[in-house]
Amino acid sequence: MTLKKIPYLILTLLALVACQTNSKPLQDPKTTVKNGVGSFKNEAQYENVIKQIDGNQSLIQIRSLLYSNDEGKTQSVFGLIDKNGEILKLSQEYSDGKGIKVSLHFYFKNRKLISTLNKTLFINDKRGYCREIKSYYYENEVVVYSSSRKAKDEESIAALNFRADEKYSFKVDEALEILNQKGRFETRFQSFMSIGGKEFIIVSGIGKDPYYSVLAIQPDDKVVQALKKNEKKYLNKLLKVEFEEVTESNGFTFQGLLNAEIVEE
Repeated sequence: MTLKKIPYLILTLLALVACQTNSKPLQDPKTTVKNGVGSFKNEAQYENVIKQIDGNQSLIQIRSLLYSNDEGKTQSVFGLIDKNGEILKLSQEYSDGKGIKVSLHFYFKNRKLISTLNKTLFINDKRGYCREIKSYYYENEVVVYSSSRKAKDEESIAALNFRADEKYSFKVDEALEILNQKGRFETRFQSFMSIGGKEFIIVSGIGKDPYYSVLAIQPDDKVVQALKKNEKKYLNKLLKVEFEEVTESNGFTFQGLLNAEIVEE
């Protein structure tokens, strides 16, 4: 069975992450951690949960828009939720456009962050490297243990063991903003453009270092028609955007606008 897919953004799910539960945590905060390989005694419990999430073929895929900025940086988020809408995993993908790529994976249990895996890849002939940092969390997103490994490339790192390291804490806030079209990743109307016989709408955040996204449109869409009639009036107007990823027979892939709603502020 393949993973089920949701082709559009689900804007209400992320509030579930902040919900409180009374479930028993994976890690006792009094656990003593020693330096060295495999020294964290509760690691197996965390890894079992992570393995179950990654191997669960019944989970539903969610994804954000693909965003870029004027410096050539790109960001996007993918996720896995269960049939009840509970988020189990979020993956934030970042590229600086100059050879550095970062994948940051967040794992949740009972709506609480339990683990992160940060993978940084620097593509450079002489100074390139691949580094992974794994962290486990107790309640209130407090890191109890971190480990890492580093190699010259992605192929080499898989053969290395993780070793205990200083504690690294990674925040999910930006991933939530990307998925929910908030902050620098808002979807405010900017303009239209035509490329390769297709017409696109450009949306973006405003303020400092905004990110933008580009989506193919259907010219007969009522909201699209309203925006076209008075682009100046609707400039920077907040939109709620739903989309799907489209791949044509020639392999060309783009974001297709399913629905746009003008948000009154």
